[in-house]
Amino acid sequence: MMKEIMDAYIIRFRNRKLLAIVLALLSVFPLSAQQNAVDQETTERDTLFYLWHDATTDEYPNMTPEDSYMELYIENGILKKGFFWGTTDEFDRGREGYECGFFVLPMTEIRHEKDSILFKLSPIRTDKGETENCFVKAPVDRHIRSWQEAMSRYQTWDNITGGLFEKDFLFSISFGQKQKCTTPYRFPTVDSISVHNLTNNSLEKRTFILLK
Repeated sequence: MMKEIMDAYIIRFRNRKLLAIVLALLSVFPLSAQQNAVDQETTERDTLFYLWHDATTDEYPNMTPEDSYMELYIENGILKKGFFWGTTDEFDRGREGYECGFFVLPMTEIRHEKDSILFKLSPIRTDKGETENCFVKAPVDRHIRSWQEAMSRYQTWDNITGGLFEKDFLFSISFGQKQKCTTPYRFPTVDSISVHNLTNNSLEKRTFILLK
């Protein structure tokens, strides 16, 4: 009889101890879940994908498209990072007698101004400071976001002319009067934006259309 009483006491003690542990865990998890909900509410993230279509190629259906794309990662209305898919025309002042190359590069040195956003496309350099070819012979698929992967999947474009890698190229993203950036420089989700290559003045402002 005494043994049965002791066994029941031990079981009851263990259950009370287990109950205390469970209650302690339950008191922590709701707080964590609530904190995660708060974090999700305070951090707004969006990914915008814009296209510039080169209409001059429409007359030549057999010609490789030379469109440009931008993928922009917006957090709380601020452009945090982005990628640019384009052609070597971005870096060359007037192509003559050769087919362009294609690339994908990350946007660097992103800076928010009052009514525009600036970013750079930087040349690829080795650890020794030497320039390296990052161009390929075909348009880079939009799901590829690194020049290294592009180089591994496509044929290398070797028609490099002077000046392609000598300096960074500065670009601006600007908005219409009804879509100006406002403090704190929130990036408006608009149907189109104007992009200007400020370093290569031979290229006019282009209108990129929002795809998603």
